[in-house]
Amino acid sequence: MSEVEPTPPAGGPAEPTGQRPREDGSSRAAGGPARHPDDGPPRRPYRPGLVSDEAWTAVGTLLAGIGFWGLVGYGIDRLTGLGTVFLPIGVLLGMAASLYLVISRATRRF
Repeated sequence: MSEVEPTPPAGGPAEPTGQRPREDGSSRAAGGPARHPDDGPPRRPYRPGLVSDEAWTAVGTLLAGIGFWGLVGYGIDRLTGLGTVFLPIGVLLGMAASLYLVISRATRRF
């Protein structure tokens, strides 16, 4: 016959995880090496869908920048009565600014 291990009683001692809490609320392996301040920010853990989330964030940022600055250019055109002079300038400015923002966010994470 097979022997079955008894289950611990509810509220009993928890199994040691090898981690202890630190003063800042985070945890690291007990006795493990401490991070050096020059190591940079800690790497983010892998989450399914993370790449997809970043792609949609980039698309949204590009569209929002183009849309916002295009509307600002359109508003200036309406106020000054110059036709469509500032609308394309606003669209190009929004595209450049949002592209810069997307690239800076993408390179900062890795």
